[in-house]
Amino acid sequence: MSDEKVSRMAEYTPLYKEKCFEVWYTAGRPNGYVKVIDLLPEDEYGRKPSKNIFASWRDELGWDLRADDLDARASLITDDELVNNRVLMLKEQAARAKELQIMGLNFLREHDFDSSSSAVSAVIKGAELERVSKGLGEQLTKLLKMSDEELVGNVQRLLERASLADSNVINMEEIPEEKEEEDIEEDA
Repeated sequence: MSDEKVSRMAEYTPLYKEKCFEVWYTAGRPNGYVKVIDLLPEDEYGRKPSKNIFASWRDELGWDLRADDLDARASLITDDELVNNRVLMLKEQAARAKELQIMGLNFLREHDFDSSSSAVSAVIKGAELERVSKGLGEQLTKLLKMSDEELVGNVQRLLERASLADSNVINMEEIPEEKEEEDIEEDA
């Protein structure tokens, strides 16, 4: 048998199949074989899989499920980055708020009280912004560091607390006052 016939009959290697998966996934998981075949590299024998072989790999190797899992993981990473960016922004706001407070306090220390309304306002607004920014940033950081089990436990505790609060609520309706007999006689 010649080398050419051996190369056409040889199975595709797992490494080559993996490369094909990576190309397919990176290209956005296209459905059309024509789109994919142009992107696929040739194997060590200069071949590319046929449409049927490619489809069988996709089914047998669970490429769609694997791609769904990768998409979900990518989404989580993106979400984590968004949360981290938000935490950084809140920390920066808290730092700027602290600066406003310091500037306002320095102004108050150096000047008479009569011209200091903007300094007092800066101290108050800075303190409010710092409190809000730090509190929210710390809560987001705390949530980000929790494991799935801890998050589920917290949600369950909150739901239990909410259901206890619901069970302690007394359902009441306003009852209109009854007219006294004198009022009834006057209406007649």
